[in-house]
Amino acid sequence: MTYKASLDNLAKIASISITLLFVFILYFQYPILLHESYWLTVLISGLLVLTYALSLGYSPRSYQISGDYLTINRLFYDAKYERRKIEKVEVLNKEQMGFAIRTFGVGGLFGYFGYYTSKNQGSMLWYATQREKFVMIHLEGNKKIVLTPDDAISFVSELTR
Repeated sequence: MTYKASLDNLAKIASISITLLFVFILYFQYPILLHESYWLTVLISGLLVLTYALSLGYSPRSYQISGDYLTINRLFYDAKYERRKIEKVEVLNKEQMGFAIRTFGVGGLFGYFGYYTSKNQGSMLWYATQREKFVMIHLEGNKKIVLTPDDAISFVSELTR
């Protein structure tokens, strides 16, 4: 079954704002490109487009539970985890999660994904689209992943069957 992963308001605002900022920067760089600093303009434009494309491509779109796998659906490639390697699944609220700090990843542009750490939960890999309704999945080898399906209770129920 597939579970939706909707963006929270902060991620929506951040995504729209950054999109507008990048378009603004690219638009106003075009005259510079024609007259001076050609390579610098191309480099900056390329970095902005690459940042945007990678953030969009690796952002979680939905979560899918099948017989043997838990799949995080993304545009570039899906992240798959074997269900037999799942040791524990729990729903966490904001207080239980604690203040999470992004150590390497994205924090708002099309979601929250990458490596995060918190005092309460330690190091974890996020495939999240909002900052509540956390589902913490403990995998073999002391690995933790965090998902944020819209219907967390049904998701956990199906995953633990």
